[in-house]
Amino acid sequence: MLDDKEIVLTALEKVDKFHVYLAGIDGSEILLVTTLNVPNELEIEGMKFKIIKYDPEDYLNQVVEKEYEIFRKFKIYYFVKVYMRKILDMLSSAEVERMSIDLKDNLS
Repeated sequence: MLDDKEIVLTALEKVDKFHVYLAGIDGSEILLVTTLNVPNELEIEGMKFKIIKYDPEDYLNQVVEKEYEIFRKFKIYYFVKVYMRKILDMLSSAEVERMSIDLKDNLS
């Protein structure tokens, strides 16, 4: 039986990984952020996995508001460094903004 990392890497072999910006897994769901058209489902070692696909720009537009649902719940095993840096910068900026709002509310 394959572990999560091997499952993600096998899924990347089944699509053109050079067009994938980010890939992760959560149970039977595989997250692929890619410009490619990918199937809705992949079979790996006899197990079926639902593919959750996002366009890279759409993903960046949604990652702050849906942080847990589309980012944190997945174990990320593959990413393009520059793209991941963008995501982390956006999330950290949003967190700083939330903290400053909380601080202002507590001071007033």
